[in-house]
Amino acid sequence: MGMQRGPCTRGILLSACLAFAATAHAACTGQQELTAKLRAQPTTENAIQLGSWFAGHKQFDCAVETFRGALKSDPNSAQLHYLEGLALVGSGQETAAIPAVQEAIRLQPEVIKPHLLLANLYERGSNPAAAEEQWKKALAIDPESAIALDEFSHALLARKDYVGVITLLEGAPRTEVFAIRMAEALTELGHLKDANAVLLEAMKLAPDSIPLANAESVVLIKQRSYLEATKLWKYMVARHPGNRAAELPYLRVLVLTEHNDLARPLGLKLLAQTPHDWEVLYLNGVVDYAVGDYAASKAHLEEAVSLVPDFFYSRYHLGVVLVALREWKEAKEHLEKAIALGDTDKKVHYELAMALHGLGESDRAAQELQQYQDYRQSEEANTEAASLTAQADTEFAAGNIKDAVEHYRQACDVSPKNAGYKFKLSIALNKAGDLEAERAQLEQAVKLDPQLAPAQKQLGYLLAKSGDEAGAVEHFQLAVHAAPRWVEAWINLAGALAVEEHFPEARDAAATALRLDPANEQARRLNDQLAIDPAASQSQP
Repeated sequence: MGMQRGPCTRGILLSACLAFAATAHAACTGQQELTAKLRAQPTTENAIQLGSWFAGHKQFDCAVETFRGALKSDPNSAQLHYLEGLALVGSGQETAAIPAVQEAIRLQPEVIKPHLLLANLYERGSNPAAAEEQWKKALAIDPESAIALDEFSHALLARKDYVGVITLLEGAPRTEVFAIRMAEALTELGHLKDANAVLLEAMKLAPDSIPLANAESVVLIKQRSYLEATKLWKYMVARHPGNRAAELPYLRVLVLTEHNDLARPLGLKLLAQTPHDWEVLYLNGVVDYAVGDYAASKAHLEEAVSLVPDFFYSRYHLGVVLVALREWKEAKEHLEKAIALGDTDKKVHYELAMALHGLGESDRAAQELQQYQDYRQSEEANTEAASLTAQADTEFAAGNIKDAVEHYRQACDVSPKNAGYKFKLSIALNKAGDLEAERAQLEQAVKLDPQLAPAQKQLGYLLAKSGDEAGAVEHFQLAVHAAPRWVEAWINLAGALAVEEHFPEARDAAATALRLDPANEQARRLNDQLAIDPAASQSQP
């Protein structure tokens, strides 16, 4: 999310970091008054003033020379080392800047800015572990540092460490940016209700925020709450009349929900404003087809495909239009391309079968039609399995465990790749006292869906009970990765890590549990017990 960032970020760097392009070395002719002042009184303060003037005028080599000259007489000035690092960054010498910043930190470890700069340098140098260490040190100095939270969460999100984002921002101020990042991480992990709650909380403070509305819209659509998404963008358009940033998402939702009567005039309006915008062309093409204007649909979709060839939805819809126009060869080309680009919708195979049939390729048409029918049969099986599971749920709630186990087994047989059904069967088997069968079902469930946190946690518990603490740690770690706000899973992980004598990691896990739920007594006791290093206490005579 957002633009890629370098170390020149909101207040981290001073005037020396206004540009990255190194300038040609020229004679260091600074501001006359500052130059004369430094010559008359060669103090650290005067050197800082002149060096900063050079940096502010993009004479970075001169700034470096000035700071280094001052360091000869004041080598223990942390500020001079820091400013030298800034000037080196400004001249494009990021690797050379690292030792200077490290020295500033060694001399004054309690100052936050060098840690922030060094973290950025490490991140840009593809050393995320070292960067993370510096951001943590910065946050230890100032836990509410907006810059540290911003840059650290941005980096974690970029490398898809969604659990890291959530644990970092859990106690952070609910700014618009932090709320969006937290929601994105939760959404990526499948926790849509939690993501929705975070965004709704933020929208109470900024109800007209288009970025928040965009994030909320993503969650609503993933939840299939199409009506709510439509209402949201209708409100945003009313609050931001004529604003394309609100009108385009509204058009997307109207097309998705097939509100063609509303989508058509809005689409044409946006098309008149931006006639060669690929997405506006695509959306208009979909609406054109829906209202029966195949010629306009073809024209719009063809231009959309020419502008962005790898968007498979454009290819699919163009293929559908061409099938309707009986342009079989071109329809086949675009539908096959849609599949190659990743279109998994069963309907693409039906449309391709029609195109192949029109070309006389009967065997291939039959294969594609069979694939479409297989999808339909799979859907029917899923419906049957859902019915069996609902029946088993009722029996389980009534205490009829034997019957529940039988119907859960039948659901698993009908839909063998559904991890959720296997997990429900494992719960019933646990209730029936068949722990061996329970473990087998849990192992199958997590193999099918590693993000199924309850199954990972229960499997970890069974392994711990059997004495396999290393295996328990592995599954507890997977549980908290899948559900980073689950306090009980963090407590389980902390306990298992302590048994394995991984005390620093155990303390981190216990601290996370306590941060997530400060009132949790079990987390507090465990955190207090681990606060005294057990390893250190064991080494005492």
